[in-house]
Amino acid sequence: MPRYQEIALSLEKEISHAYQAGQYLPPEQRLAERYQVNRHTLRRAIDELVLKGWLLRQQGKGVMVLSKPVRYPLHAGSKFTDNLLNAGAKPISRVLSFGRANANQQVAKGLNIELASPILQLKTLRFIDQMPISIVFHHLRMGEHENHLSQYQQGSLHGFLQQHCQLELRRHHTVVGAQMANREDCACLQIDGSTPLLTLQTVNVGQQQQPFEFSISHIRAELVELSLEHPQ
Repeated sequence: MPRYQEIALSLEKEISHAYQAGQYLPPEQRLAERYQVNRHTLRRAIDELVLKGWLLRQQGKGVMVLSKPVRYPLHAGSKFTDNLLNAGAKPISRVLSFGRANANQQVAKGLNIELASPILQLKTLRFIDQMPISIVFHHLRMGEHENHLSQYQQGSLHGFLQQHCQLELRRHHTVVGAQMANREDCACLQIDGSTPLLTLQTVNVGQQQQPFEFSISHIRAELVELSLEHPQ
């Protein structure tokens, strides 16, 4: 491995554990002396992290640390709150709206129900360390859990369903896409219309492997990176 790549990996680990977004790295000359390389090699290492979105060069100020994307693994048992807590983040979910609706074609297909069937519709806004990162449109089958869900205000939705309704959901499949932010996204996520979003369309199933929830997530792409796991 070239020396500049070794330095980039070392700096990446150091940034992960010792720096907050908005802080600056030591001057290049000091870093070059620490790694015992010339400034050209040190700059190539920093350029690697600039390309990855970890650092930003600011003329006259130095090299600033940017907000690092949170890695979110996608597998059958993955859960938003648990995954981000394990990553050292502080996730929060807040309810924006809840009520009944009729399934459109996309939702009906996801839940394997008839078109226009009554469903429960829940919209939540998710935060990491007080920064809004995603809007989630949850579509759930009708049932006795409706009364409990009307009391849900924040925290893990799946944790709430498991605790109050004895419903344990597992991810069955997810479709990953991308789109530009619409007006609602901009208002809720505090971004402008030029910001790209990741989109997740997820079917979660219950104990009988029947689709129970079909969710659509709009996620700020610069704040979250998806990790796809491939069981052997």
